[in-house]
Amino acid sequence: MTARRGITATDRLMLGYLALNTAVLLARAGRIESWPWLLAGNALTVALITMLGRATPTRFVTFMGAAYPVILTLGFYTQIGVINGELGLVYDQAVHRWETALFGSQVSVTWHRTMPGALLSWVLHFCYGSYYWIVGVPLLFLALRRRGEAFDRGCFLITLGFYVCYAIYLFYPVAGPRYFFGVATGPAAEVLPARIVHGLLEGGSAWGTAFPSSHIAASWCSAAAVWREARRLSVVLWVMAVGLALGTVYGQFHYGVDALAGAALAVALLAAGDPLRRRLGVAAAAA
Repeated sequence: MTARRGITATDRLMLGYLALNTAVLLARAGRIESWPWLLAGNALTVALITMLGRATPTRFVTFMGAAYPVILTLGFYTQIGVINGELGLVYDQAVHRWETALFGSQVSVTWHRTMPGALLSWVLHFCYGSYYWIVGVPLLFLALRRRGEAFDRGCFLITLGFYVCYAIYLFYPVAGPRYFFGVATGPAAEVLPARIVHGLLEGGSAWGTAFPSSHIAASWCSAAAVWREARRLSVVLWVMAVGLALGTVYGQFHYGVDALAGAALAVALLAAGDPLRRRLGVAAAAA
């Protein structure tokens, strides 16, 4: 009998998210005009998981079978923006109160104004703009090393970081400071990395995806994913990921509370990631 890839822990994690997402779409179908198209996207993802599970585990299938949730993050991120945009509900006012209570001001608005140094702005915006590299480099490194277990584990951790945030956005959408206070201005926003990042966000930001920061949760999970395999690479990624966390607030992309929540969530997910993966792996093997 020809070997089949089968259903993995990452597949079960994605199927859990898809089930939750689909339940939300059906429950709110009367208020979401594009729900049939969004539901079709979920169905196609389930079909992809099914096909991968039945496929012969070639090198391509092995890569796609672990990495597809990360590849699909942009699509599901956009989907969340469509859902929250059509619902028209955000909880930024509550976050504003938390922000003031914790920091004494709206720190995402005041920080870059009180510390507008070009070097600080350049470094933090550069780190923020390195987000896709921080997420992508660990996957490519682990894939090229052909360490199947390490690659599967890395993909699982990064998937966990993204989709737990996405699940929260379905129930507690927060737009972020750019939508309530406008785009950052002044000297700190004039350095080249800041202009590039703001230009990219004009066409690629999704409504209601601020709290907790998935940029921080996913990038920290990514930096941790290669710690066992390549300590030096992981240290570099961690430095960039911490800079990214600071940059989300300094550049007025996220509230300070968003950043703290994203960091706390990342720490919790990294602690729970391996036990959860083992548990889902056992469940997948028994299915």
